[in-house]
Parts: sequence; C-alpha cells; structure tokens
Amino acid sequence: MENINLNELALRKVIISGDVIGKFGTFEIEQEYYNNTNSILEVGYTFPIVDTATVVGFEVIVGDKILKGRCKETEKAREEYQRNIVKGNSAYMMEQENDNIFKISIGKIHKNESVKVKIKYIDKFEIVDNTIKILIPTLVTPRYKSKITDKLKYGEVKYSVDFNINISKAVNRKSIYCPSHKINIIDEEKIERIEVLDYDLSKDFKLDIKLKNELSSNAIISKTRDKEEILYLSFMPEILDSYEDSEKEYIFIIDVSGSMEGVKLCETKRAVIECLKQLDEGDKFNIIPFESEFEVMSINSLEFNERNLKKAKEYINNLETLGGTEILNPLKFALYGENTEKVIMLFTDGQVGNEEEIIKYVSEHIGKSRIFSFGIDTNVNSYFIKQLAKVGKGKYELIMPKEKIDEKIIRTFARIQTPFVENLYIDYGKNTVIDEIKEEDCLFNYEFFNVFTKIDKLEDDIKLRGKILNNEYAWVIRKEDIINTNVDLELLYVKQEMDRLEEYKRNTYDFAKEENYKQMIIKLSEKYNINSKYTSFITINERENKIYDVPKYQEIVLSREFARKVSNVQYNATSSIGSLDIPCFLRKKTTNLEISNEETIETIDEKIKEKVMKYYKIFIIQEKKDILTYLLYALYLNQYFNYKDLYEFLEKYRDKIISNNLYKKIICLLYQKAIEESDNQNINKLLDFIDEDYKKIAYTNLKIKIDLKLLNDEEVKEILNSQKVEKNIDDILWYLIFNNIIL
Repeated sequence: MENINLNELALRKVIISGDVIGKFGTFEIEQEYYNNTNSILEVGYTFPIVDTATVVGFEVIVGDKILKGRCKETEKAREEYQRNIVKGNSAYMMEQENDNIFKISIGKIHKNESVKVKIKYIDKFEIVDNTIKILIPTLVTPRYKSKITDKLKYGEVKYSVDFNINISKAVNRKSIYCPSHKINIIDEEKIERIEVLDYDLSKDFKLDIKLKNELSSNAIISKTRDKEEILYLSFMPEILDSYEDSEKEYIFIIDVSGSMEGVKLCETKRAVIECLKQLDEGDKFNIIPFESEFEVMSINSLEFNERNLKKAKEYINNLETLGGTEILNPLKFALYGENTEKVIMLFTDGQVGNEEEIIKYVSEHIGKSRIFSFGIDTNVNSYFIKQLAKVGKGKYELIMPKEKIDEKIIRTFARIQTPFVENLYIDYGKNTVIDEIKEEDCLFNYEFFNVFTKIDKLEDDIKLRGKILNNEYAWVIRKEDIINTNVDLELLYVKQEMDRLEEYKRNTYDFAKEENYKQMIIKLSEKYNINSKYTSFITINERENKIYDVPKYQEIVLSREFARKVSNVQYNATSSIGSLDIPCFLRKKTTNLEISNEETIETIDEKIKEKVMKYYKIFIIQEKKDILTYLLYALYLNQYFNYKDLYEFLEKYRDKIISNNLYKKIICLLYQKAIEESDNQNINKLLDFIDEDYKKIAYTNLKIKIDLKLLNDEEVKEILNSQKVEKNIDDILWYLIFNNIIL
C-alpha cells in the first residue's frame, strides 16, 4: 500500500492521565487522530502499555458518537474489522501483540475527520523502600530478531504527549521524584497533580513517590460479581534475627549489543564494578559479556581478591558494543551444571525478540540459582526484565540515567543476603479458600509479598508462615485491619488467573493442552472484557453514508529521538532507521577484504578451494594423518564429512586430543557447527572426547578463540602463486573457515 508523507501523520496528540490511590492506579491513554490528507486513511499505531496493567476499557469517539469496544478472539475480531471496512463502515481494533506491545488499527478515517481513542487500564505498583514505583512506557524501540519491531518505522515526528497524574493526598507522600522528565507539581484541594506538557514520546515516564509512614502488612477486600470475597494480601516480612552470610558464586552477565551503545554501557560498567565491590573474600565471580556471540572472562569462576578485582575492572572497562542481543546462550553457560547454586546478575535493556523462549528455559533450569535483572535504559523492555527475575527467583531493578545506581546495588545485595525461607505458606485460619494466586515466588526482607485470594467469607486473621534454619516465622494480617476498597479487585485477580494459565501453557509440550489453556484465557478475556494475548478489542462505526473507497494505509512513524540520546551522531531529518547509529543489529555488515584490480577475491577463493580439495583426496587416504589438519578438514567440510570415520580417528588419538586444548577447542567448534547445520543424531559423541569445561563451551555456544595464524589476503595470494598450499594447509583451512568461505 502507498504510505502517506511523514509530515501528514494522522496521529496528532497523546494524553496520558492517571489517578494514584496507593498501591493501585487508574489510567487513561487518549490518542487523537486527524486526517487532513485528500485520501481516505487506514491507520496503524504500535505502542507499549506497562506489563502490570489490566486493560479494562477501549472507547472511540467520532463526532457525537461514543463507541465502546468489546474483547473478542483476535482472528474473529480481525475478520469483523476487515468485513466492515469493505462494507463501507469504519472499524477500530486494539490487538495485544506481545505482553507489553499493543497495536491500534483504525479502518477508514474520512477526509477532515477526527477520531479519539481512549484506552483505560488499572495498574498495581511495586512499593520498594517505602516508595511507590510508577512506570508508564511510551515507545516501542527496536528489538533484536523481533517480528513485531522489524516492521516498525522511526523518524522525526510532530505529535507529542502530555502527562497528567493525580496523586491523592490520602497517600501521605514525603517526596516526589521523576528521573525521566521535568515535572510541574500543582497543589489542589484533595490531590497533587503531576504535569508534563508537549513532550516527545521517546522515553518511559517514571515516577517515585516516597511515603512518610513506614508500611506494614495490610490487606484490602471487595466483592466479586458472584458475591464472593476477593482479598489482596500484602505481607511485609521482617526478619530480625541475624544469620551468617554464606560464600557465594556471582555471575555478571553484561549486554554489550549495539542497543547498549553510549550512556547505557557506561552506566552498566559502573553498576557491575559497584557490585564487585560488595563481594567478600571467599566469594567467587565471573563476567560474561554478550552480543550476537558471547565470551567469558574465565571458563571457571575466579576467587574474589584484590588481584582478580583489578583484572575484572580492566576487563569491564575494555568492553565495547557490537552486534545483536542473544541472551539465551550466556544464561545457559551461567546455569550449566546440576545442583549449582549461583547468583546471576544480568545487565541489559532487554531488547530481545525471543522473550518466551528465554523465560521458558530459565524456568526449567534455574534449580537452586537465582537471577537478579537490571534494566538499563530510558525505554526498557520491562516485561522481560521483570518476568526473567520472577522465574529466576530473584528481583529486578530498572535504572535510568539520572538515578542513583549505588542505592539499587545495595538494595539488591540486601535481597541476596536475605536467608532462604522454607515451607512458605499462608495460614487462612477459619476462612474457606476458593483460590489463591501468589504474585511472588520468593520472599525478601522488608519487601511486600503479595497474594490474591478468593474466599467464601472473611471470618479470621490470615498469617504468612515460613521457616529459616529451623526458626519458625509468622506475619499476621488481622481480620479487623482488612479494609474495603473501591478498586475492582476481581478484574485484577482475573488478569492474574490468565497469567497463571499462561504458565500452565508454557510448561506443557502437549498441543491439545496448550490449546485448552488458550481457550480458557480467551473465555475469561471475553467475559470480563480485559486484555489478553489471544483477544482484541473491537468496535464498529456503522456509517449512514458509506465509504467505499479503498483507503491508503499509514503506519504511524515512531519517534527516533531515543537514538539521538544514545550517541552524539548527527542525523539527517529524512533518514530511515537503517542509517541511524543505533542498534548494531540494524546495520549492514562490512568486510575488511580489499578487491584487487587484477584478480577478484571470488576467483582467488575458488582457486583456494580447488587446491584444498585436491589435497584432501591425497590426505584422507594417508595411513598416518596430522590431527590438526584432520580436525580442520572436518570443520571445513562439516555436513559433508564422514562422522563415523571422524569418531574412529578421535578414538585412535584420544589421549593426545584430551591433553591438547587446541584440539578440544576445534572439537567444540565442530559440535557447535554440527548442531546448527546437521540433523545427525550422533554428533553428541563428539562430547566424549572433551572434558567438562569444554562440554560447557560446546553446549552453550561460547565464542572460542583459536590460537592459529590468520592469513591476510596478500599472504593467501602468495601461497597460491608459489604453489605451497599443501605445506600451509592448516593456515589455508583456517583462513577458509574463519572467513566462512564455504565449499
């Protein structure tokens, strides 16, 4: 379809309003569209909503019409949307493309017509260190290998956003801090209004409300539509006894992908170094930087001491950005080995496209380890950062450039040092429990442990019980202290129920079961008219005067202002995303090879391959073969190589191979390449010829540094011209392998 000129974008304004009433807030996102072109428009706009939100309303205003949206299974909603715009009506749909990415589709905006879309949601806030944490994301930034963000366009935009957040004076706040935006605080009779006007939609809005009074265990209650009771329990555990902190193994995983360029990587380096300073003698640590590939500071974790701390600082300060965001393999490396107990600290902006694959792997392999994730960005993938910490039995922190990293590091280490609470359960006394959904899987000292509970009738006190090293603990919420609330807790509970069904779906490999869980989620979404991955809000404008023209499609261009903040590069106003100096995975790769005027590289490569294969026929029938040459041929020929012969050769020279690190590294490369390109079921036999450390390298696809000479193009030409390929066969094979010059 023809795209409309950038200067005539239909989106004119976004207004985000909210009311904060303690642990919960109600919000409205208003988007105003206007068609001042000479064509009928169909418009698409992709934007984020915080992952903790429950979307409870979708409304469209066209002229004097107010159209209310209903949730329907997405395929049915799309069919209804398309059928109506073909019939001459207008249709409005909102899909949830991801856990925190949504897309508005407006089918047919008439010339000079204005459309207002209003999205209403309830959010529940995390309260940490007596501070209410509010996050309102505003922009979907590029994510590595994401089918969603790969389709988006970024550039200069004229539309802007206003924020109007009302904080009830009943909240009794001590201070208000906004690390993301410059705010105006307007004092009114019953509220304080936070105002930000005409701001570019380029970074998340973050607000911290420090409270005067120390918070303690509490609960609120409301009636369900079936007259049952819904409780939201918030236990504040206090572990006053002192326990000796045990020695720990810390793994620091650092995102050095292209999207971390500039300030983000600088902040990350400082954060990791601050973490290292918190370690004690007896602790161990390792550092794993990653992008499309990953490496490690050491195959095995190092003892923490002054000498290794100095080495670690040098290693960290020398890190540079490059490539995409492949988090899964570094996590596999960190979690490798049964019965390991590690503290994994991940520093990233979370801009990945395979969130669910990563989360599923961690949930299945976390064992006794824990993951503490740090989101470093003004536009962080908060869903991924939070969910990874949850399945990793840890906690997350979101760090913006102006925030104090030291405080977050100290808080994280306080969490790490919280002793593990065994046999954690809720004692409901005489209350009859119908259902229970815990928001957290782990308990941390002086941090809320939140639970949704459905009961028949409130009749007794409720206690959170647990055991630490044979000491019994109990934290009580008294019946008379549980207060009624106007917040529709049932809607929030149902959203949690849908999230739980999603976990059931994730944890089964049975397609029929997956489909059944999906249908359960769809039924709940349609019944309560709240968002889910599998449903969409849809509403129709039945036009008296039908519009039969085929509309021109306009995908709303998203602000690229975030890219300007990442680096100091100047941009052309008409540039597309491909020319921005932002995520390296969006750039085209360049080569260092220089093409000669006399002979092209392609011709040289063909000659090399011809000579190499000619010698292979001679080499392979020799009774005594050089081990290195044989392994390099196996690596170069890969899927064409006879693996049965390879295993026999490896067995023959097992003792020499096991004692040689270079041979073991090449076997790791063989395994990695075979896994990637072959369906040979016997490739796992390769692992029989390497020790446990090298198995870890092979299994996790760790970037391997091979200590072989790498020829340059001129040296290759010289070898060819002097007819010395056989004499230099190892160097030639490594040149072909390294430069991916395939047979």
